[in-house]
Amino acid sequence: MYDSAVSDRRLITGLTGAGMAYAIVRYNVFKSVPWEQLPVYVSNKAIAFVGLLLLGLSRVVVDKSRRRGLGLAGAGFVAVHLLLSLILAGPGYFPSLYGASGQMTGSAALSMLAGALGSGALLWLFHSTKVRPVEGQRSRTSLVPGLGRALLLFTAVHVALIGVRGWFDLSSWPGSLPPITLVSFVIATVLLVMPKVKR
Repeated sequence: MYDSAVSDRRLITGLTGAGMAYAIVRYNVFKSVPWEQLPVYVSNKAIAFVGLLLLGLSRVVVDKSRRRGLGLAGAGFVAVHLLLSLILAGPGYFPSLYGASGQMTGSAALSMLAGALGSGALLWLFHSTKVRPVEGQRSRTSLVPGLGRALLLFTAVHVALIGVRGWFDLSSWPGSLPPITLVSFVIATVLLVMPKVKR
């Protein structure tokens, strides 16, 4: 138990470091985003991505205690992403999400709705983990059957509606590095269609 906990902490640290490094290289180095935007704007992208990775890993890890730990860590990263996104909300940071009137475009509004629904699904999974611990599971592979897939679906829709316009113009990719929204969409879609590991 101790060894797996240490291993998972190292895994989370490594994923966080890799996510931050990718975001810094893509946005600060190649896209020339000012370095003062690193603490919130750039970090938020990495935090959201790492949160998705950890939630994804919690679907494929067999050990129940590890699955619970990785899932809760992923939920924590997503919670931080939500808070930072509220700070950044507005046309100053995301002009493509707003029209000339200053209001969100239709696709942006749908993206935010998908994000909110995904957050609701994640909160329900978190609640279920607390009131019905994973260790008590027997035959079922999920605390709330189908909710994990719904979360992945909402995530895929959320990131697609935000970033799809820039996915296919490879010349616009800073340093030829794909957008984090595209990578997140691919990961969420793969996890969505792959069968869940039997415990």
